[in-house]
Amino acid sequence: TGEGGGSIGNTILSGKYQLCRVIGRGRTGTVYLALHRELEEYRAIKVVAKSSLGYEAFRKEALMLKELRHPGIPVIYDIEEDEEHSYLVEEYLQGDSLNSLVSRQGPLTRCTVLRYVIQLCGVVYYLHSAGTEPILHLDLQPKNLLVCHENLKLIDFGQAERLSKANRSRQRFGTVGFAAPELYSCEKRLDERTDIYAIGALLFYLATGEYPSSDTSPAMLGLKMWSRE
Repeated sequence: TGEGGGSIGNTILSGKYQLCRVIGRGRTGTVYLALHRELEEYRAIKVVAKSSLGYEAFRKEALMLKELRHPGIPVIYDIEEDEEHSYLVEEYLQGDSLNSLVSRQGPLTRCTVLRYVIQLCGVVYYLHSAGTEPILHLDLQPKNLLVCHENLKLIDFGQAERLSKANRSRQRFGTVGFAAPELYSCEKRLDERTDIYAIGALLFYLATGEYPSSDTSPAMLGLKMWSRE
């Protein structure tokens, strides 16, 4: 039923979405490419079983995303449910992740790096100023940023939390090299600076093509980043 991106037949979801093929699989669910039959537009639909261990995290992500409106964040169109599954219907994004882009091309030019980082800062500022309290993404890393027609899109809000809730959790996750020091200890407080640290690490990665070392100081990152110019 769509393994490896093959056809999944004539499956129709909610009477309007024609499922075309599998375009991704993750820890919690499967993502399908679907065609809205009336609008003739493609959508991405993430399907998660309610029995899945990651269902509550998926539901939290879906409810958070549906409230956000920014050109750097995928549009959420629908949240559908049946007895066994939940379906998140969102904007279909076509592009490469920053990870794929740098892996293929190597370090980016200073002009390109700054263009992408400025866009990222705009998205993060929006999250930090949205609603009554900041939203922290907490996993800003190259695989979670897509370049779509030269526009940056931030995806995967599975770790995102509002500021107060982020500091209640006794479990923290992140990506080595991009995770701020406070993510390694539940005793340290998370705030907007946690995401800002990751922006700096991404700047280093785009400019050098190397993953930052978790024990490298910010000053050393900056020195190495621009020494190639």
